[in-house]
Amino acid sequence: MTLRRWVTAMALAVMEGGSGARRVSAEEPSATVVVTAEPLSETQARAPTSFATVIDTTEHSDRMETAADVLAESVGVQVRRFGGLGAFSTISIRGSSPNQVQFYLDGVPLSRAVNETVNVSDLPLDGLERIEVYRGTVPIGFSGGGLGGVVNLVTKQPTATPTTEVAASYGSFSTRKVVAEHSQQFHGIDLLGHVTYLGSQGDFTFLDNNGTPLNPYDDRRTTRQNNAFNSVDAILKGGGMVADGVRLDLTSETFFKDQGVPGIGSNQSRSASFENLRTLNYLRLTAPERFDHALDLTGALFGSYERADFSDPNGDLGTGNQKRNDQTTLVGGSGSSTYYGLPHHALGTFVELSNQRFAPFNALATPSDEPDQTRFQASLSVQDQATFLDGRVIVVPTVGYQHLVDSTSATFSPSGVPSGPSETHNRDLWNPSIGAQLQAVPAVALRANFGRFERAPAFSELFGNRGAVIGNPSLQPETGTSGDVGLVADIPAQGWFNGLHGEFDYFNRNVNDLIVLVQNSQRVSRPVNIGAANVSGEELTVHGVALHHVSLDLNYTHQDAVNESPIPSQHGKQLPGRPANELYTQVELFNEYGKLYYELSLVSGNFLDPVNFMEVPSRDVHTLGIAWNASTRLTLSFEAQNLTDNQISDVGGFPLPGRAFFGTVTAKF
Repeated sequence: MTLRRWVTAMALAVMEGGSGARRVSAEEPSATVVVTAEPLSETQARAPTSFATVIDTTEHSDRMETAADVLAESVGVQVRRFGGLGAFSTISIRGSSPNQVQFYLDGVPLSRAVNETVNVSDLPLDGLERIEVYRGTVPIGFSGGGLGGVVNLVTKQPTATPTTEVAASYGSFSTRKVVAEHSQQFHGIDLLGHVTYLGSQGDFTFLDNNGTPLNPYDDRRTTRQNNAFNSVDAILKGGGMVADGVRLDLTSETFFKDQGVPGIGSNQSRSASFENLRTLNYLRLTAPERFDHALDLTGALFGSYERADFSDPNGDLGTGNQKRNDQTTLVGGSGSSTYYGLPHHALGTFVELSNQRFAPFNALATPSDEPDQTRFQASLSVQDQATFLDGRVIVVPTVGYQHLVDSTSATFSPSGVPSGPSETHNRDLWNPSIGAQLQAVPAVALRANFGRFERAPAFSELFGNRGAVIGNPSLQPETGTSGDVGLVADIPAQGWFNGLHGEFDYFNRNVNDLIVLVQNSQRVSRPVNIGAANVSGEELTVHGVALHHVSLDLNYTHQDAVNESPIPSQHGKQLPGRPANELYTQVELFNEYGKLYYELSLVSGNFLDPVNFMEVPSRDVHTLGIAWNASTRLTLSFEAQNLTDNQISDVGGFPLPGRAFFGTVTAKF
């Protein structure tokens, strides 16, 4: 049974249970059954009890956005930007730290052991079909449980019908984007090629507080310097049947970016720069419906390479003079299976082996070579999706296990010289969870999930670096529990009302043994396990359509992120960079000729420091856009962002652009 058949079977079971329909026995004559309900998506089938968000990225193809902008609109997700479009950005899910969120591309790991914090602005967007955000417990198929959640980027699939699409955008701050894509089938092989170029001068003006936030009299308007970037992302895919019922797919993603690094607003750098090259390749074999249609099998081999070149010859950013060339390589393989031979059960397994190597280099240091660091990882997960009462009750227990071997060829001394002995650390991490769903009535389901997760220390925390961090080999993994409970409603169309999907949930996350940097001297810090935090809150998401031409999207997140560290000055304070309230809403008027939309983004104020002394004020951003389908092949769109020209700062305190205008032309052949 393929995933599609399992999705349809689950949907039918739920509908039968909700409507009171009886099953047809083998002796009764068969009849044609017309199913009008929409089947479950692949994400719902993989994680039927989880509170997961599926972002349709094709709806953003005519806009000047990055993955960071799209994720910022999602419920439960906070994005921290270190500047405008294309600037370094991280995300927090339900109050997590950025390095607690695991990222994947088609299930292949993107997070790195050296730091684990992923720059969201460098992730592909236009070449994606969707983005999956798992905010609490996560299904098998991901090597790490994700203490803060999981984000999976799903690339577009090739089409058998030849299709070509070209789009060009231009707007404020000399921002430009060009997208070209072609897909077709050639001699039974499905092919897709996609290229996105994105660049900007980034020279917007902002209000500079001159480094004195409590003194408004020395504030001034200035221009963002050294903020230009150019990036290219390319995705190549090919696949086809290689045997009866067996398909082979090859995917290659390559990204390159060259950018300036301006630093903070009041003390900008004019010489720091950063180049990033990333390439990820995987080969995947799928064999569904083996052994009398009872077993689905999938196997993959993957490899990735990343090179990060950072230059700060004058030490403008406060980390000393640097000219770095850091390289990371990752090779591995995975296998998964789903067995449907038992009534009312789908038993899933996932196994993955990988080896990662980080090779740092600083040309301005002596010696320039730094210790290599490696991580071997073996992961195993088992899951059961059990259905009862004709599908009205679903229970999903999951157990995940990871064995890690972290090694370094030498360690750093307090002076930053790699002179210490080699080290090796073995760790065993367990990530058990359970989820349940009760379909009380056909349109409403009650969901609840609970799990325990662990995050191993990153290389920089274990082994230190030449900068300002001394490694701590005695660090323990961060541990946490995550739970949520809530309602999911799918109200069908009736009259002028064309349907509504809504979710409301309460979540609570407790994290212990948080790894925090404690300053040993004016220039040196050491990571230690002294932190703890509790984050609780509510999430609300609504999507509805009326009159066949009006849609409403609303995402609201409230959270209370409390620092429970034993440090007296921090205990009981709010965690920095976690706004208590965040609202995104969009109202759209649409028909066959195009669409007109209005967006409102509200983010409450939040603190910049753990003692809650410095605060970023709340912000509101208004956006208005229009798209006109000039023909079946040509679309013209225009967007005005931050209409009120609100001079705002990000949740991390970095300046963001004021009013901006962008236009896009899209042609399809």
